Amino acid sequence: MDRIDPEEVAKKYNSIKVIWDESDKWHIWTKRMINDFIKKSLALIPNYQNIQILNAGSAGHSYGLDERNILHIDIAKDRISHLPNAIVADIHRIPISYSHFGLIICVGSVINYCEPMIVLKEFRRLLTSGGYLILEFENSYTLELLGKHAFNKKATLIDTFYNRKSEKIWFFSESYIRELARLSGLQLYSIRRCHIISPLVYRIFKNERLAARFGLLDRLFSFIPILKRFSSNVICLFAKTN
Repeated sequence: MDRIDPEEVAKKYNSIKVIWDESDKWHIWTKRMINDFIKKSLALIPNYQNIQILNAGSAGHSYGLDERNILHIDIAKDRISHLPNAIVADIHRIPISYSHFGLIICVGSVINYCEPMIVLKEFRRLLTSGGYLILEFENSYTLELLGKHAFNKKATLIDTFYNRKSEKIWFFSESYIRELARLSGLQLYSIRRCHIISPLVYRIFKNERLAARFGLLDRLFSFIPILKRFSSNVICLFAKTN
C-alpha cells in the first residue's frame, strides 16, 4: 500500500487549532464513543492506575488519565511540545528499545494514515507481557461504501472529511485489522462500532451535521443483526499473548 506522506500529516495537524471541534458533530460523537470505550476498558485492566501508558498519535489528549503515567508520541510537534512526557516520532519506528508499556492507546483514526502491520508489530514489541492495546480505526465495511468497489476492502484509499475539509486516508476492513492483530500476537477482548446508519445518511444527503445526529441510534442498531456489523468507526481492546 502507498504510504501517506508523514510530513504532510504533521503539517496538517500542526496547523489545526482544535482537534476535536465542538461544532464538528460527526467527530464529537466519535470522540464520545472513544472516551466511553477507554473508560470501560480500563475497568478490565488490573491496577491500570500504576501502569505506564503509550499514547500513540495522541495530539496531546490524555482521555482523563494520569499525565504522570503517559508518554505521548506524535509526528505533529506543536500538538505535544507543551507536555512533560512527549516524543516527536513516527509510530512506524518508535525510538524505544524495550517492552515498557502496560497499555497503548491509538485512537482518532491515527492508524488510518499508517501501514497497520508495521505499527501493530511495533505496539506488540513495546507492550509488557499481558499488556493491552486500545485501537480505533476507520472501517471499509460501512454503508457509505456499500455497492462500491471499495466496500469491505482490506485496505482502500478513500476521500473523506475531517474538520469540514476533505482528506484522503486508508480505510481498513475490520476482519483485516483483526487478522493483522492476531498475526502480531494480539488477542481481541472487546469491540464497539460507531456511526452505523449515519454514513448512509451522509452518502444520501452529503450533510455532516444531519448525518451525525443518527449516531445517537448506534446502540439501537448494534442489536439488529443485519446492521450491527456495519460502521464507519471501530474501536477494539486487544491483549498481548505470551
